[in-house]
Amino acid sequence: MKKIILVFSFICLGFAVHAQQSEISLEVKEHIKARIDADLNVGIVVGYIDGDTVEYYSYGKTALTNGTDVDENSVFEIGSISKTFTAIMLAEKVIQGEMSLSDPMSKYLPESVKVPSRNGKVITLKDLATHSSGLPRLPDNLKPANLNNPYADYTIENAYSFLSSYELPRDIGETYEYSNYGMGMLGHILELQSGKSYEDLMVERIADVYGMNETRVVFTKSMKEHLAKGHANGREVENWDLPALAGAGAIRSTASDMVKYLQANIEYSDTALNKGMKLSHQVAYANEAQNLEIGLAWHLGNNGNLVLHNGGTGGYSAMAAFNVTTKKGVVVLTNSIENVDAIALKLLDNTSQLVMPKLSIARILEEEINANGMSKGIVFYKKTKQETPDAYDFGEGELNRLGYKFLGQDDLESALAIFKLNVEMFPEASNPYDSLGEVYLKKGDSTLAITNYKKSLELDVTNDNAVKILTDLGIDTASLIKEVIVPVEVLETYVGDYELAPSFIITITRVDSHLFLQATNQPQFEIFASAQNEFYLKVVKASVTFNANSKGVIDSMTLHQGGQHIPGKKME
Repeated sequence: MKKIILVFSFICLGFAVHAQQSEISLEVKEHIKARIDADLNVGIVVGYIDGDTVEYYSYGKTALTNGTDVDENSVFEIGSISKTFTAIMLAEKVIQGEMSLSDPMSKYLPESVKVPSRNGKVITLKDLATHSSGLPRLPDNLKPANLNNPYADYTIENAYSFLSSYELPRDIGETYEYSNYGMGMLGHILELQSGKSYEDLMVERIADVYGMNETRVVFTKSMKEHLAKGHANGREVENWDLPALAGAGAIRSTASDMVKYLQANIEYSDTALNKGMKLSHQVAYANEAQNLEIGLAWHLGNNGNLVLHNGGTGGYSAMAAFNVTTKKGVVVLTNSIENVDAIALKLLDNTSQLVMPKLSIARILEEEINANGMSKGIVFYKKTKQETPDAYDFGEGELNRLGYKFLGQDDLESALAIFKLNVEMFPEASNPYDSLGEVYLKKGDSTLAITNYKKSLELDVTNDNAVKILTDLGIDTASLIKEVIVPVEVLETYVGDYELAPSFIITITRVDSHLFLQATNQPQFEIFASAQNEFYLKVVKASVTFNANSKGVIDSMTLHQGGQHIPGKKME
């Protein structure tokens, strides 16, 4: 599945904002500015808490095109940080004696829903709140009509159907396996128990209590006016809606509101809600093999002193964290998919590394184009990529980012030139053809638009956007999506573990003529062939390519996702 006058509720918490020497270091500010100026992020807002002191720092825009400056009142999607709200509402009910962490989830669901069990154990509310239920990250019947808003048409009936048919692959509590589905179901259980919608319950029990007037699931008029638009790969994207699984990531908020939320979590008061917050910070599940401790939704570190959760949707990234001992806290919100965790951790621990992500070639290329024209800009790009391939991020997403910037300025010719360059540089990637098709369509050339959308669909059969556009143009896409049969003996050569990073391994297994992929601490998914050595996932927009060495032996794979191409060596 990222943006207000300081208001105090009738419960006076005594928080104050003091004008004094900046608590947000110059290093952090310069890092944020460098990210925005390099087009890694569109806008970033930081809210920093040090005891009674609160400071904000903002840089960037609410949108790439015609955006205004972001600030602490800008509205962002906070994604999975919503899970901490879900867990705190559960914890408050536990404190009040209305619910118990040991309650089976079946206690609250309709009798018609079959909840899976294993070896005599049932899934409890605690299992859901700690991602140890055995339920997968996503249900396999999540088949969005619109990949740009993937949860929007997923209903509670779909969720019930999945649960009733699912078989747990391992014992409950055996391992931590992050589950958007499980936390979404916990939010739904709170709805059933309270007789209120998730939003109404969250507003009543948390947002209204702390004066968080811009924290909601459904946009208010004011929130729409202050919205920081989400972005991915230089393109403005749709907001995400999670009607059935709201508890997993549906909340929108501001840095100002999130500061109030963190302050409430840090401070103590003699209320059931605050006691629930403290309960959610305690270790509820630990797994030594995974080197992991988790409270109720909150992840824990530094011997339980560090409490944190990040979040991300299709166009936003967010991080909220605090130290229970030092009473320092931070929230970082951005209307881009580029991760901001490191900024938050640096503010809580100055010894933490703050490494600048590799700069995009897009900004350097744009400057060259503005100075010397498109033709010389393209020559500059090719020369720079050949001579210094590691100096910048040359990924397909970076050229796409620049192309859409020109498109947003109604500069169709410049956008066309950049998208053509992207296709030339990445001829086996689907997205550049999709973008090139879009600009041809805007120019009124349906013939070339169809050609490029067809090529995009050929390279990525999950490209629902290409299917929709081609269908609208009168093209039967069924004949374009061909089933590729890969011999079992070839499939067997792909089986094994591939290390993409020291702590991130993708395991490929085979069952008969079916191939399955499982990443570290994630569920297993079937992958489907689009070519003899190329496979794609249906549950997320990602694909893999298996690579052979000079002797014809498969020795590596490449993961393609979000415009990135991540190689991984096959492990012995």
